[in-house]
Amino acid sequence: MTGPNPNPITLVGLRKYSSPLCNPMTGVGCPPDGVPVFSNIFAEDTVANSNYNSLQISAEKRFSKGLQFQAAYTWSKSIDNASSFENQLNPLNYRLSRSLSYFDAPNRFVLSYYYQFPKLAAHGLVDKLLNGWATSGILTFQTGFPVPITSSDDIELQSSYFFQSAGEPNRIAPFHAINPRNPLNTAFNTDAFQQPTQYGVFGNSPRTVCCGPGINNFDFSMLKDTRLSERMNLQFRAEFFNIANHAQFSTVDGNISDGYPQDGGTFGKAIRVRDPRIVQFALKLLF
Repeated sequence: MTGPNPNPITLVGLRKYSSPLCNPMTGVGCPPDGVPVFSNIFAEDTVANSNYNSLQISAEKRFSKGLQFQAAYTWSKSIDNASSFENQLNPLNYRLSRSLSYFDAPNRFVLSYYYQFPKLAAHGLVDKLLNGWATSGILTFQTGFPVPITSSDDIELQSSYFFQSAGEPNRIAPFHAINPRNPLNTAFNTDAFQQPTQYGVFGNSPRTVCCGPGINNFDFSMLKDTRLSERMNLQFRAEFFNIANHAQFSTVDGNISDGYPQDGGTFGKAIRVRDPRIVQFALKLLF
């Protein structure tokens, strides 16, 4: 004669009296029946969604009188509860993972141009030195991307051995962006976040907060075409990427488990930068 299982397996894969705090080496916190404890169950589903709205403005001048340019400005907002394949959603409530997308850029302005200097009335060597010059460039300004805020300590007891856990710390004060050009290279006020003090709960911080360091970049070039003969032309180019040599911070550590900067950790620090000033020259003979 058989009866109902006194310890049925639940929907989350744990027996009724199992404990995620079980220490299998000592038996402390383990079920009295000795049944092994499941660590987690992993599943992939197409349950995330996103929403993007933007205002896009552009202006263009076609080449005339030696000048052409194109300018574009985008004012936008992108929200989702998973920005990539690696993101894990809050398994208890998907909406709690809804926040700014990792790639959200509220403001972006780009200007590209090409200008051909007027030809001077000159002959011989003076003509070859002074005429044929042109310049071009790309100017970019952009708001920084959101900073992903997370915790890898598994205080919420919903750990995943995939890419990124859904756990977040608590936000106890408003978020303020900081210029990372400071002794600790911090990009925001890290004291606005702290780990939950109770196991089994998710922190109240959103998945991402706005914003990290932005982009302020100018690429510039000078060009010269010199006619050597009817069939031969010499072209010279001087190109300067990030000509102002601005420090373009690109990655901010939002994992509170990495420790506070004042204690030697990297939480809140800008840990990567884009390329510094790069200069290159080119000489090409066309025939």
